[in-house]
Amino acid sequence: MADNTSNTVNPKSTIDPTSEKISDSVNTLLENTPIGSIDTAIGDNIYGINHRQTPGAIQINKDYYGLTFFTRPDLNLTSDNIRAFRQLAPLLTHDANSIQRIIRCLLDHRLASENIYSPLMDDQQAFIPLLTNNLLSMNGWPDVVAPTMTSQEGVYKEAFSMVDGITINYSTYDIQANFRNIPGDPITALFLVWIHYASSVYQGTMVPYPDNLIQNRIDYNTRIYRLVLDSTKRFVRKIAACGAAFPISSPIGNAFNFTSDRPIDNSNDQISIPFRCMGAIYQDDILIDEFNKTVALFNSSMEEKNFSIDRNNPSAEYSSGHYVQIPIDALGIFNNRGYPRINPNTYELGWWISSDDYNERIGSSRTKV
Repeated sequence: MADNTSNTVNPKSTIDPTSEKISDSVNTLLENTPIGSIDTAIGDNIYGINHRQTPGAIQINKDYYGLTFFTRPDLNLTSDNIRAFRQLAPLLTHDANSIQRIIRCLLDHRLASENIYSPLMDDQQAFIPLLTNNLLSMNGWPDVVAPTMTSQEGVYKEAFSMVDGITINYSTYDIQANFRNIPGDPITALFLVWIHYASSVYQGTMVPYPDNLIQNRIDYNTRIYRLVLDSTKRFVRKIAACGAAFPISSPIGNAFNFTSDRPIDNSNDQISIPFRCMGAIYQDDILIDEFNKTVALFNSSMEEKNFSIDRNNPSAEYSSGHYVQIPIDALGIFNNRGYPRINPNTYELGWWISSDDYNERIGSSRTKV
């Protein structure tokens, strides 16, 4: 079991003592001025009125965009179901390294139990890395608005207003997501299969898995999680998610446009996908729990029961399920590996990996050095 206490950072461990003395001297000088101490600037700004109207020594807020996660849907892409819709027949390929096989396994996680898999994807990953890694921009999230009512005017045009509705958003809205295209155009193909399936289920040509039918569950839904991180990319500053969403178009038509001005078609450098979303949840701690449970649905080793607070470091966690949190200084070695988990006590976004994979990769990296 790795020692998770190594993940903690001592901010003064690399500071030159001389620079500390200079900083203390500057603070002492500023304490007796209208500007105030740098160390207490934010607290002073919150506590009382700046009646001297001098600019405080406070930096502006800087949020890093962080990460966007798209949960994998639960499409029924078994061979018999695919054969019912001719346009999806390429998914029946036996080439495990093909784009078609990757898309098929991404959209139907149950295929792994039928020995249909691709070595280029992680069956235990709850999210779609292809979308997270290539997302360029996203817009359309609705603001939180308080509905109001204004009374009729009286004789002297007097009126009043009051809040007369709910601020929680349960409505539908569209989010526009723009992705960077990569060789082979797999993102367009992914959404083409996705919306073809949704339409085929509506027509009755293809059928969902029986348990989804019994529970009257829409199996082509995804959920979009937005995590705004701090500058270190360690802590979640803001979190949001839609209730559910699904793509409503695939821009495959652009691929068939033609112009003789240039031999290379650059119109598909970026792919724009609209998602129809239902509901919007912001800054709700239940999203932390739901995010972690989503990860655990695909990887049982990430279940909540396997995590406990580290007695030596109450702000940290350790796992009894043979998983270790990747230390901060080793995250570069394990890029594109690991499973996310948000610490509900500290909001730290940790990345966890099996101890066997951790020891194997750390050992190989040391050998190369």
